[in-house]
Amino acid sequence: MKIFPIYILTFLSAVTFSQTSNEPNWTYSDFIENNIKKVSSYSIPLKRNGKIKRRDSTLLLTKQVDMDSNTVFGVNSSLVVVTHGDSYLTWNRFKDFYNQKGLILKETSSSLETTLKKEFGFISYDVNEGEIIYEYDNQNNLLRKEFRTINNHYSIHKSTKDTFHLKSIYRPQIYEYVYNLDNNKLKQFITVDSIRYLNIEWKYDQEKRLVEWVSYTGEEEIHTKRYYFYDNQNRLKKQVDSTGWYIYKKPSWNSTKTYQYSPNATAETITYNTETGFGHFYKKEITVYDSNNNLISECKFTEGTREHSDHSYKWEKGKLIEKTETNLDGQIVVQKFIYNNRNLLAEKSEYQNGKRIELIRYYYK
Repeated sequence: MKIFPIYILTFLSAVTFSQTSNEPNWTYSDFIENNIKKVSSYSIPLKRNGKIKRRDSTLLLTKQVDMDSNTVFGVNSSLVVVTHGDSYLTWNRFKDFYNQKGLILKETSSSLETTLKKEFGFISYDVNEGEIIYEYDNQNNLLRKEFRTINNHYSIHKSTKDTFHLKSIYRPQIYEYVYNLDNNKLKQFITVDSIRYLNIEWKYDQEKRLVEWVSYTGEEEIHTKRYYFYDNQNRLKKQVDSTGWYIYKKPSWNSTKTYQYSPNATAETITYNTETGFGHFYKKEITVYDSNNNLISECKFTEGTREHSDHSYKWEKGKLIEKTETNLDGQIVVQKFIYNNRNLLAEKSEYQNGKRIELIRYYYK
């Protein structure tokens, strides 16, 4: 039996850029700030020549807010990518709960689709729900985050219509955080199957700069370390990562990041260890950002090849209207953005070598 990798990509309502974001993530606070009650996005079908087809569009996302209960709810979609097969969309129902400060308290999600089974005079089906619960301290620092998967099994008797409901919670995972007086994270603990262990530790110097990051195994043995170094302007100068495996008493160098700063750009260079059993495919990556942290160029090296792309942007009244990516192989990818009279994203198009391959439209109430 062949097993093919499957990747799930969740569609978000935002396309993130560093100056003015094209679109909010539409949390509770975003709805209030923009005076919006509902947002929806649809994928518009295109012909091979890039023109619009005359048929129904596909829902990607719909979100709306309930001010009375401080909730945001709706439907989102995920693209399931199969390496040897056709990709397809799935849809989930979600509901997010917030407090008055706009901090999220709980996230819930479940599939829109259910599969009915007929057996021995009963009709049965399962509804699986994902749930994340958040807790904060009086400084609004995240103290606790619990991930739970809830299985709801329903059986309906065909004759009497009596319904049996069995609810079970599968292995909740709890993340807990400890902070110092400066509200910087010090430790992260994980609890699984009632076993609690130290997972991550952050260490700072006297100038309150992060100097070391340590991860641990479930037995609280050191697994991985990262070291941070700074220049005389307190800017990150270098980061050195170990692959970990301190549990075998043989930690090895994993990668080194170095940073070069100029008035208009920042260059990040990552050199990888390609020799060990945990070695990387790429030998080196060089990424350059402008003064607003927009990606300008990206270059990746292997032993015998190089991948390179340049990125440029067009802005109008603080809004991104066009983004262009030019690759070494000659492929040019252009994204264009149109806004409505409220400066909210109304349309996004993507072109490859001049041909439109994607069109998404956004609607608000």
